Amino acid sequence: MAVTSLLDTVFRRRKKKSTEFISYTAVFEFDLDTIKAATNDFSELVGRGGFGSVYKGRLQNGQEIAVKILSTSSIRTERQFHNELNILSKLKHKNVINLLGFCTKRDQHGLVYEFMPNSSLDCFILDPQRAAQLNWEMCRNIIDGIARGLRYLHEESGLWVVHRDIKPGNILLDSDLKPKIVGFELARTMQQGENAAETTEIVGTVGYLDPEYIRSGRVSVKSDVYAFGVTILTIISRRKAWSVDGDSLIKYVRRCWNRGEAIDVIHEVMREEEREYSISEILRYIHIALLCVDENAETRPSIDKVLHWFSCFSSPLPEPTFGNRFLAEEETNWPWSPSLSPGHSSVTSPISSR
Repeated sequence: MAVTSLLDTVFRRRKKKSTEFISYTAVFEFDLDTIKAATNDFSELVGRGGFGSVYKGRLQNGQEIAVKILSTSSIRTERQFHNELNILSKLKHKNVINLLGFCTKRDQHGLVYEFMPNSSLDCFILDPQRAAQLNWEMCRNIIDGIARGLRYLHEESGLWVVHRDIKPGNILLDSDLKPKIVGFELARTMQQGENAAETTEIVGTVGYLDPEYIRSGRVSVKSDVYAFGVTILTIISRRKAWSVDGDSLIKYVRRCWNRGEAIDVIHEVMREEEREYSISEILRYIHIALLCVDENAETRPSIDKVLHWFSCFSSPLPEPTFGNRFLAEEETNWPWSPSLSPGHSSVTSPISSR
């Protein structure tokens, strides 16, 4: 294998310094034969998504790896491959997946990551047996870790990255159940001081998509905040963001909140097992999640503000607003591409087609 010098491998100056940063290491270009040997000719499939299949492997030095091979070769997939490689090679944080390298040969493209033994967060929270292993302290640590990773992307990396597909399926858990953000195929960088950027097509996952992004085609870090809010509610309720009958998790939580029954949002096992203090803290996290999914992006909190609310229990929270400025039903009536189904990332109809 050879060390490849990628374009712009030097970080731009970061806005903030943090002990959570990991020092930059070179990204390797792996020979395809090396990857085939490491994965036993791609024999152990550990995941499959809209962008490709993921295989477990082991390098000659004993390090376990995960290799994502793009499913098809096209202009779009090659663009997404280079986009993820270019962005992720510049990101180093304990709550962001570590990219070890890449491989490419003719029409085959692969990315090599550190291996996460506990798979994705959705595999835990949507599996009753595995979900039972997660008490509130573990869930809180996962939520806080995701938030710290997002703060790094949005404010501290120097790249001002908008992920555009935050969801439990794009959160992997290591051996200690610490979260790492993955899935940077759709990510984009912003200019310093830029609040929002125009897009030509809507991308993301149904149930986690910011309604203002859908309406206007303008993406911002607040779109990630919205998806993070949905993710918090998914973790606490153990419900899917979008049910088979078309009812969204957000609508369910808002109904509970308006009836003064927010405690019903908490999954029954957690509700029965946790102590009163923990229940109060969970209710506060539900409150914060509702602020994150405000239909008006301008009044959503920044991820830095969210982390402040997490750490300062005595800090008062504004009341959530469920106004009609943007239609809450908009997602249910949106003309999704037939290839896009709830819970799966994809590219939806171009903005110009609406």
